[in-house]
Amino acid sequence: MVLGAVLSDETTKQMRLFQQPAKEAGLSDAIRVLEQIQRLDLEIGLTEEEEKRYLRDIEGIKVELQKAQDEMEKLKPETEALNAQISLVDEKIRISVEKIARDEKRLSEIKNAKELGALNKEVSAANKSKKAGEEEKARLSGAVDEKNEIAKSRLSFVNAKNDELNRLNHELAVKKETWAIAISGILERKESFKAGLRPDIFKKYETIRAKRGGVGLARVEDETCQACYIHIPPQVYIILKRGAEELLTCPHCHRILYVDSQVQAPV
Repeated sequence: MVLGAVLSDETTKQMRLFQQPAKEAGLSDAIRVLEQIQRLDLEIGLTEEEEKRYLRDIEGIKVELQKAQDEMEKLKPETEALNAQISLVDEKIRISVEKIARDEKRLSEIKNAKELGALNKEVSAANKSKKAGEEEKARLSGAVDEKNEIAKSRLSFVNAKNDELNRLNHELAVKKETWAIAISGILERKESFKAGLRPDIFKKYETIRAKRGGVGLARVEDETCQACYIHIPPQVYIILKRGAEELLTCPHCHRILYVDSQVQAPV
């Protein structure tokens, strides 16, 4: 249904017909007016639902963004801790390398096999320490690379979500302007139709509509309320078909009931 659509000839005729004193309007006339009013209310409802969808999507993106940003913040101290460990390992490797260099220089000073054996043990231990340090550094560096990749992925995600958020906010702002104009016209039409109703009937419709998801009027077909899809008592259906003298409501969903013959425009 297009918002703010031009009134059809049929709708215009009905507006003229029902813009008469309330006391002159029969029950079928009132039902016909209510049916037109409900169409307008449903148009407004569609607009409101669309706006809610936009707001839900925007809120969902904000939640995703916050989660991603929290993850990025958590990565920072983790990466810093790994880099600090790498610095400590680098220092151990440096000490091992220096010791190996000193021990190798002492080889020329060795005087017997016993001293050579002891020195070789020291060199071997230093080499093992150096190798262990290099392996530990490789492991830590791999963990840092992994953290950096996750951070890069999160940053890409955040940028994409920010773009999407900006797009939705822009679309919503543009649509709000269009909706405001359309709804203003719809409300004017509703006021015109309302002039053809007794205040008590309109109040009852509005009260039911507020409690029943924006729908205050329900068509009956084959003895079934088309709003809640539950059968109504046969006698109620018979009265509706014959022409009720008072408003009848569904015993289940409590909406005002009508049949198609009540909303057909008079010839």
